[in-house]
Amino acid sequence: MQGLRTTGLVLALILASCAGDGPGGTGPGSEYATIQAEIFNTSCISASCHSSGTRAGNLSLEEGESYAELVGVDPTNPAAAARGLLRVTPNEVATSFLAAKLDGMLKTGEGALMPIRAPPLSPDEIMMIEIWIENGAEPDAASDG
Repeated sequence: MQGLRTTGLVLALILASCAGDGPGGTGPGSEYATIQAEIFNTSCISASCHSSGTRAGNLSLEEGESYAELVGVDPTNPAAAARGLLRVTPNEVATSFLAAKLDGMLKTGEGALMPIRAPPLSPDEIMMIEIWIENGAEPDAASDG
């Protein structure tokens, strides 16, 4: 399964880099503002999840807070922290806890697949996040980074 995911990610990165005259390497829909608007705002922020009021896992994914709470930040999950993961490690999907929480590549003690109280993300949504991570997890003009 890991091999198929890696192959798919590599193919997506190649296709994104050939996508025409857009910004180099990011590909359409892979910028942080799009992830915030189309994924975090619709699937992750609720009264019981990652809002600034509830902060499940001590994480808010609300606009204006999410980027600073994700990129380069140690997870509060002890098993993930012991494995050396960060919430998001720029350029490294394999060491990004966010990717593991979304694609199911979790190890014992690292909690449940996300989102818990919402429909699962589509493969395209997960790939959008993984491409953003592989491309350096950069903020963009509309994000909070």
